[in-house]
Amino acid sequence: MANGGWSEVEEIVAGLEPEVEIGVAAHLVGTCCSWSCHGEVVYPAASTIKVAILVALARALDAGRVSLPDEVAVSSEAVVQGSGVLLELQPGLSLPIADLAYLMIAVSDNTAANVLIEEIGLAEIQETITGLGMSDLQLNRRFLGRLPGPDEPENYATARDLTMLLTAIAEERAASPVQCAWMLEVLGKQQKRDRLARFLPDDVTFAGKYGSLPGYAHDSGLISHRDETLAIAVLTSGFSDPYAADIVIGDIALAMLDELT
Repeated sequence: MANGGWSEVEEIVAGLEPEVEIGVAAHLVGTCCSWSCHGEVVYPAASTIKVAILVALARALDAGRVSLPDEVAVSSEAVVQGSGVLLELQPGLSLPIADLAYLMIAVSDNTAANVLIEEIGLAEIQETITGLGMSDLQLNRRFLGRLPGPDEPENYATARDLTMLLTAIAEERAASPVQCAWMLEVLGKQQKRDRLARFLPDDVTFAGKYGSLPGYAHDSGLISHRDETLAIAVLTSGFSDPYAADIVIGDIALAMLDELT
């Protein structure tokens, strides 16, 4: 497009410093329109993998194995450093699954994510991801609250697979329509909005999940305007200034808004 859209994204990527690596993928929900620039490159997933945990939880809700009001104890083994609030609360707390899902997504609570991993099962979550066709989206361990050691597994993601997962939610293929609507509601409560949502106009809605590690800045989400929705993921490494990464990710989302108009 002459005035924006994917052509502008390509210009943004081409103008980055040589040490910066970036993977971008997008899909216009309900169509066959997709875009990718290094979208197949694998990165440490950071907290973007929590969307996969949410999908596995939604399927467990569909199967009747759990329900949102069920209270689950926050075990001492689940508590880790990093983002979130449960780390600072009193031990022995029990919370409804609905609250744990909210904390995992909206404030990226690592402990809440670990409690849900314990409840659903690591293997089942990975089977859910693989069953949806996302071979490069891998949950290989619970959250550690730190970088993994040399002998510890890592969680991985690609921009392409995150976009596919978000598209499956938006198209009501990731779980039942009821649970997909619930996931969209939870993702819409995301509180960190200084990446993909950074420059979006007020009449555009955003629902998504970011991820951060030293040297990595990611974001993924659904951008909706009028009757169209764009699934998009941007994974980055190599920015010396993390705030510069936030701005670039925001610029990419704003450029892709032209694909919705």
